[in-house]
Amino acid sequence: MASYLRIFLLLVCLGALSWYSFSSGPSSDEQQGITKTAVDLANCQQQLAQSRMQTYAEHYILPYQFKLLSWNIYKAQIDGLLTDLQKLNDNADIVLLQEAIEEPALTKLKPYWRFAKGYKSGGVQSGVMTLSRWPAAVHCTLTHVEPCLRSPKATNIVEYALPDQQLLLSINLHGINFTFGVSDFKQQLDDAASIMRMHKGPIVFAGDLNTWSDERQALLQQTLTQLGLHEAIYLDDKRTKAFGLALDQVWVRGVKIETTVVPELASSDHNPIIATLTIEHQTL
Repeated sequence: MASYLRIFLLLVCLGALSWYSFSSGPSSDEQQGITKTAVDLANCQQQLAQSRMQTYAEHYILPYQFKLLSWNIYKAQIDGLLTDLQKLNDNADIVLLQEAIEEPALTKLKPYWRFAKGYKSGGVQSGVMTLSRWPAAVHCTLTHVEPCLRSPKATNIVEYALPDQQLLLSINLHGINFTFGVSDFKQQLDDAASIMRMHKGPIVFAGDLNTWSDERQALLQQTLTQLGLHEAIYLDDKRTKAFGLALDQVWVRGVKIETTVVPELASSDHNPIIATLTIEHQTL
């Protein structure tokens, strides 16, 4: 009887482990220990500086051309979101999500992912998530608090290795929204700019930037153009707008924008941006 009981308990444990493995989804880069992580500005700058002196294995190396998807998915609250996201994800190499949730349905989209916690709504933890076909060299999480609501907004900074010892800096930002004036938004941009200022290679800067006023848009444009970035152009611009201004944007430096597409979808309160990007061999 005791032997049967041991076998029964073993089968129960194995079943529980199998269920957990299936339901919990893949581990993040940090959980796997394959990416250096920083959770504040000073530590991020330090990790990035150390990364410039390293050589990365072949499986870290991005190709010169890749497809980018950037989308505020509204915490996956609307029916059809996962179906639409899975279709878009199939053709994307790097995926930048805002108002993402840390759920297996999202983390399974790509082999590698990182999550930066933002605000909670109805007990649901949202944030920004960056997924990719390749592991990251460095991942940083920066958080800034909405001055009125006191809820955090996150910035996800990810560095990837490129051929010829180059490094690509990817910034996935969910802009501070509910403010009087632009001082808090400026601080969020300034922190991201301090990271970009140290980086000598190509940059992709994208996300839901909440640029719903002329003052916000002017501040963003001034900050990024001073760093040598330029904005993507859309022949059929269906980006989500507030007060006539686009909230979602893609900016680049040292990168050629081959194509941009903005599908019109009902599964989020924002439309996604899809861009085909090619790394330029001569960068700043």
